[in-house]
Amino acid sequence: MIENSLTTREVESIVTTAISEISAKGPTDDSVMEKLAHIKHFYPQVLKKHERKLLYVMGLFYKTGKPRGVIEEIYSSFSSAINSETDHHFTPVQASAYRSIINHEYFSFSAPTSSGKSHLFRTLIKSSDKDIVIVVPSRALISEFYFETIDLVDNDVLVLQFIDDVNRKHTSRRIFIVTPERAGELFKYKSTFNIGLFLLDEAHISEENIRGLKFDALVRRISKSFPDAKKVFAHPFVANPDAQLKKHGFKERTKSAFYDQHVVGKIYMFVEDSRFLFFSPHTKNQSRECEKNIPLEVIKKNGTLLVYISKEKIFDGRYLTEFEEYINACPAITNRYAKSIIEKLREYIGASVDEGEKKSTLISMMKRGVVVHHGSIPLKARLLIEEYVNLGFAKICFATSTLNQGINMPFDIVWIDNYYSMDVLTLKNLIGRSGRSTKDKDKFDYGYTVIKRENVTSFSDRISTLFNISDTSTLDNPEDNIPEDLIDIVDAVKNDTFDTELNITKSQIDRIANANIDGDLQYILENMLIDGKPITGRVYYDLGDSRRRKIKDCMKNIYLSHMRRQEMTMAEKIVLSTAIPILLWSIQGRSFSEIVSLRYAYLSNKKEISILKNSHKSGEITKNELDKKIENIEVQSSFQPFSLPNNKEKTFPLFPRGTKANQIDYDRVVYDTYDYLDKVIGLSIIDPVCAAYNLYLEKTNDARAKIIYNYVRYGTNDETDIWLLKYGFGFEDIEWIRQYVETINQDEIVFSKRISELDREKLNVISRYIY
Repeated sequence: MIENSLTTREVESIVTTAISEISAKGPTDDSVMEKLAHIKHFYPQVLKKHERKLLYVMGLFYKTGKPRGVIEEIYSSFSSAINSETDHHFTPVQASAYRSIINHEYFSFSAPTSSGKSHLFRTLIKSSDKDIVIVVPSRALISEFYFETIDLVDNDVLVLQFIDDVNRKHTSRRIFIVTPERAGELFKYKSTFNIGLFLLDEAHISEENIRGLKFDALVRRISKSFPDAKKVFAHPFVANPDAQLKKHGFKERTKSAFYDQHVVGKIYMFVEDSRFLFFSPHTKNQSRECEKNIPLEVIKKNGTLLVYISKEKIFDGRYLTEFEEYINACPAITNRYAKSIIEKLREYIGASVDEGEKKSTLISMMKRGVVVHHGSIPLKARLLIEEYVNLGFAKICFATSTLNQGINMPFDIVWIDNYYSMDVLTLKNLIGRSGRSTKDKDKFDYGYTVIKRENVTSFSDRISTLFNISDTSTLDNPEDNIPEDLIDIVDAVKNDTFDTELNITKSQIDRIANANIDGDLQYILENMLIDGKPITGRVYYDLGDSRRRKIKDCMKNIYLSHMRRQEMTMAEKIVLSTAIPILLWSIQGRSFSEIVSLRYAYLSNKKEISILKNSHKSGEITKNELDKKIENIEVQSSFQPFSLPNNKEKTFPLFPRGTKANQIDYDRVVYDTYDYLDKVIGLSIIDPVCAAYNLYLEKTNDARAKIIYNYVRYGTNDETDIWLLKYGFGFEDIEWIRQYVETINQDEIVFSKRISELDREKLNVISRYIY
């Protein structure tokens, strides 16, 4: 930590010593980078004279001006040599990784945040002449990669967020961006696709319990099915990236690298009784009071603040009071494009325009440049929020661990409010987001990290702790150590018994085929389809308790038929039961805002309220009686979702018992509905239910089975709509696109000439398929 009372000569000495150390060892010493950040904070004019040389020795050649001295000339020659060898403008770290990828079949590496991995990946994507599969841990990252990728490649490159073989007439190569859970479809096309590269980003997902096992399973299947393709594993802050290779027995043509070069400096502060004090995690028992409230000053100077906070504080609104001073410092948004993003988000979630019944705190805060970011925000909403942040409209972001899934959203200050149970990797990822690595010439970048006073000792210990991943896979554990619900996956990986058509294991297919569920399948067909179309959610609720209970029991039996267990836990039954009407609304082709509105109406007892209002209109009750009765109406009971199957999970109510219907938080309904659509329906129900109806169709030739299959799998039975989904369009766009489609099949889409009447925004949606 640097004093703020040093002479110019003393500061000069510290800077020249730091440059010498970095020149000798690289920018790998956190304490040196911290000293430089303090000098930039307290003595910017002194550092300014040395910044170009500093950036040269750091290897950040894209930020440097023309060399002015011997040292800079030497490093400039180094930059030219890299460019000559690789034909790309790389930093030393990027060049090293690039060589390793080109020369090896397997390459596993680790690098800090902002080390230039994204630029390296973009180069690989753009220069490849073969198909590429990018595997990422979250759907939010899928979309981030998707939009970056379509800007990089020409229209003859098919870019999809799932696996499919479409647009064959106009496709020269393919790029698929998927999560491990959604990559299973890949293997049915192993003789069709010419995959040359797998980019497995944020590969430390292998350390997670259930998802880690699925990731490892995918890696094993990739290795067997695509032996000639290159496989690249990327991690942040992992000290032993070679473990990713060891756990799978990859020994030939392999290489690993641990890059710990930093590109921005860090200043650390703790907060105590509203006072901010500088401290250094590298120097114990030293602190110095800040001259001002730096987070507040940064916001007032148009800077940005990330607050890492618990999901509970976002949901119960405590973040609004605990950080009120900083929120109030954010002026109202006036930029027209920023307002258009907010309006798109409002329309997507179906919130009220102003202070109406469906008031959204998410929307009202964005109007002040304040956003929230967590895993239960719908994917499309997250993308709009991230666009809003990356364009510089957000001043404060309250976020949970979703930002640690590799999403590229840096900030000037990171304030760690939720330190509970934080592991070393999460902590380092967060710190890595403080300080934006700009492209400004001859500018050394730095950022601030803020923690609570009581966490200083633990923080200082953890920041210097290396994070290692396991060099053994759960797949290789004895069966007794594997959760019962995952044994099928493990066995299928070991014995190569995945069914690529149905996307479940062959043992699960055998169970479904041998289960006595024909009656359940038939009851669903007879009670949930009318004239070939699914019943509405309202009709479902009007069926009566006994028929609804029977439908739920049948759906439970169908789902249960693929499992090793003979019974579901009560928590699993509750989640499955809650998902059924949401599934019904989904397969009717309802937009997300419509589904949320329907669920909001159910949870807030709108039907009962409507009956009471009619009673008042007819004179049966007085206005005072009406108001009193409405005031006493409580929300319908509902429980928060989790992915199925999981016999260890418990259920928790969405709203506390006794919550009044007029007190419902609309945003909570949005988040909970998305979780049901994503975790329960999308990732849990669809595959086994579709498999059951596929087998039933083969057995009975009942055409209704194909109809229900299409509705569950795609949300529609319309052939054009299904093809448009396969081409990557969502239902919101399909609504207007379908009228312009002349023909569509596996080979191409042919649009009518009437597309000339579309506005620029809609033309941009379909532009990749216009030839």
